[in-house]
Amino acid sequence: MSTESADAAEPGTAAAAEPSTPPPAAPPAAPPAAPPAAAAPQPANPFARPSLPGPSAPPGTSTPPAPPAVPGTSAVPETSAVPGAFGAVEVIEAGAEPVRKKPRFGAGTLFLTAVLAGPVVGAGVGYAIQASRPPTPLPKIAAPKLSYPAERVDPKALAAAGPQPLDIDGDLRKLLIERPAGTEDRTDGDGDGWVSPADVAENYGDSARQFSSMLSEGFRRAASVAWKSGDDLYQVALVQYAPESTLKAITNAAPNSTRDSEVTAIPGNSESYLVIGKQPLHYARSTDTYYYGEALARKGNVVMTVAVYAKNPVDRAQLEDIAKRQWEKLA
Repeated sequence: MSTESADAAEPGTAAAAEPSTPPPAAPPAAPPAAPPAAAAPQPANPFARPSLPGPSAPPGTSTPPAPPAVPGTSAVPETSAVPGAFGAVEVIEAGAEPVRKKPRFGAGTLFLTAVLAGPVVGAGVGYAIQASRPPTPLPKIAAPKLSYPAERVDPKALAAAGPQPLDIDGDLRKLLIERPAGTEDRTDGDGDGWVSPADVAENYGDSARQFSSMLSEGFRRAASVAWKSGDDLYQVALVQYAPESTLKAITNAAPNSTRDSEVTAIPGNSESYLVIGKQPLHYARSTDTYYYGEALARKGNVVMTVAVYAKNPVDRAQLEDIAKRQWEKLA
């Protein structure tokens, strides 16, 4: 019974005469909901914010009952379904951590490491051994004492005892054979034995071409002796060229053709040659004819020539004798 109906019946008759109205009956309660399934334990999130208590429902209202759980589903509240819901916790599905493969070193890597580390280790060990040894004292620097002869040396005697220059580097006129007695001197030039390129070129028909050729071949100097015996003219010459031009000079001095000629060598010199013409030739500046004979040899950068201009065929024995004597004096 209500307490308000008992208190209102004490004073006043009008109020006491009215019967109290019974309170309306409460609607039948809903059947009890099935117990929720046990939720799977969730790992605690250390970074989740603590949930704050929400506002309490006003008095006289009741909380609507939860809908019945569907079989096969979990009872975890879907707080993440509402975007930006206060206190929502994002659930991360946990899985098995992938297995990491350990690095493996092959035989090649190990061999390369050993090759690189070997010299380093060896150098370190060698340095440690050498550093532990006591230093080796070096001998003192001692300069030899210079000694001088007690007597003065004669410069001429010292020069005579040393190596002598080659004969061909001296006076070429001393290397020429002497003119035979009873012959006429026909030496070119000033008569002192030295001849210039112009003097040599005068003996050729084309003097200008011969003069230019001698200069281009590295002509240095020349000595000559010439004589006339009867109708025959003999010329012996020693011509010195530059070392790099000697081969070219002796090649150009050789006759262009040996046709109708007898070719041999100077006795005692296999690297020479001796040419005797069998046919008469004409002088370049006259109509006279002559027979030509020549001997040619070389020593160092000096070219030896013996030429014969004869009215009759050249005497081979006489030319060989002159060429042999001149070569022996030059050699």
